[in-house]
Amino acid sequence: MDKALPVSVWPEWEITEKIGEGSFGKVYKAQRTEKGKTFYSAIKIITIPSSQSELNSIRSETSNEQSAREYFQNLMEECIQEVSTMEYFRGNSHIVSVEDYKVVEYLDTIGWDIFIRMEYLTSFLDYCAENQITEKEAIQLGIDMCKALECCQKLNIIHRDIKPENIFVSRFGEFKLGDFGIARELERTMSGMSKKGTYSYMAPEMYRGEQYDGRVDIYSLGIVLYKLCNRNRLPFLNLDKQLITYRDKENALTRRMSGEPLPAPAQAGELLAQVIQKACAYDPKDRFQDAAAFRSALEAIKYGKAADAQEAKEEAVKELPPADSFAEKTIIQDGYRKAQESPLELLKRAEEEDRRAEERRREELRRTSAAAQQNRKKRQQQRRSPLLAAVILMAAAVLILAVIFVRMLLEDPNTEGLGEGYDFVSMNSQSEGGSESSEFEKAMQKISEQATEISQHLEENTFMENGSVEEGEIAYIDGNGRVMKVLVYPIASDEGVYEEYYYWENEAGEQELFFAYIWSTEEDAQLYYYVDGKLIRWIDENKVCHDNETDNSEYTERGERYWNKAEELIEGMNPPADTQQ
Repeated sequence: MDKALPVSVWPEWEITEKIGEGSFGKVYKAQRTEKGKTFYSAIKIITIPSSQSELNSIRSETSNEQSAREYFQNLMEECIQEVSTMEYFRGNSHIVSVEDYKVVEYLDTIGWDIFIRMEYLTSFLDYCAENQITEKEAIQLGIDMCKALECCQKLNIIHRDIKPENIFVSRFGEFKLGDFGIARELERTMSGMSKKGTYSYMAPEMYRGEQYDGRVDIYSLGIVLYKLCNRNRLPFLNLDKQLITYRDKENALTRRMSGEPLPAPAQAGELLAQVIQKACAYDPKDRFQDAAAFRSALEAIKYGKAADAQEAKEEAVKELPPADSFAEKTIIQDGYRKAQESPLELLKRAEEEDRRAEERRREELRRTSAAAQQNRKKRQQQRRSPLLAAVILMAAAVLILAVIFVRMLLEDPNTEGLGEGYDFVSMNSQSEGGSESSEFEKAMQKISEQATEISQHLEENTFMENGSVEEGEIAYIDGNGRVMKVLVYPIASDEGVYEEYYYWENEAGEQELFFAYIWSTEEDAQLYYYVDGKLIRWIDENKVCHDNETDNSEYTERGERYWNKAEELIEGMNPPADTQQ
């Protein structure tokens, strides 16, 4: 236990207690108080070199004191480069956010302290100590970690150190990945250090010192899930033996690194066991080739496990949010109906069906070419074929249902319109005299009126699509050429989810965001309400309502993120000039 807590390099943040310690640093809880409210952060302090013995070891291997200084200075700069990489992920739902960092150099000897201020989260190990991890939670952890790895792949980053110690849990129940590369850089300096502990989740090709790629992260995540579904024991460890010895661990590691096939995890269902075993395949070519494929297989299990075909179909209808077309919903429901197949076979089938669906959608878009749009009024007077009329009626029905759904969401939270299970917690929405509450109610009424106006004009307007399914972004445009909605598919979303943005014509005659709907399933749908460019209400995936929380960093960051995204989208979704005539 430390005799005294260190002093924070940020005057406004006071270090209050130590919450963790590893081979390369210590983590402290810090707080700041402003206007009677307290906020928390985690501050990690890494010392280079980590000890006097490490400094003496390098001194004995170099010719002079300057060489030793340069050695550790280069190490410090490499660590800072790794920390700065994390800034690219700031605001991501599944990667630990680094808020700031500072470096303090010692004056009397060779050494530096690196202070890293991060969002305050619960360690996954602490979470496991208080909660029994179910198969459902293990699957969700795998999905969240895959989403984090998908972001890494976009920047060509390999984490290389995925393990429970580097997984954290937010207050909203999201699993987040942290500690990118820092331990990896420091590990190189630890003379004589035993790395056996780091081998527990290491891919075979890394263990053998061979070339590797991002599939090592797929393997490590697979081992994490294996342990969670195997009574908290790694592959080849005896499940009945109470005391596991060092020799037991060494033998288990040797069997795994020799390529012996892994037995199925003891507590995993048949489908999940197949997915985990594929992720942990000895040969990288036999694993999932990227995080997106791994996530799709896990999601197929999460949303597809049912007792029989009829139950699967019912679950699909209940679980799925409104699809963009009846064809899409049919394809998804058909995938659910076949959920008793191997998830790998289901994934293969789903990919083929997705490819065919995209071909059909591209054909539809080609039919609405620029030439066809120029003659839209003429075509409206022409007699449509029964098949085309049926397609238009179905599309209109879907849009009407979507708007009705939005209107339901915009009703007073205390009414029955939102259904059961919504736990609304209003925060900071009232003040003395009720003036702020009155303004808030007027703002919510304005949003409701906007949704009503869109609903009333649905039947009057012929909606067209502008954008590309291949690129993953489509705008819906009314008869006057105004963008009313932009749909972003997971392939184009930074978070791998569906993003829907609804626009309204403001007083300046510009299309402005008033409502954002972010979802992958009904269970984790999030709603954002805007008035005059300001987020006034956020309903998170747990159905908790946050009103005007301007002192909540996550509230403000999310509000700005989706507002800016909506602004960028509408700039690129203006319809051809001919459609506005």
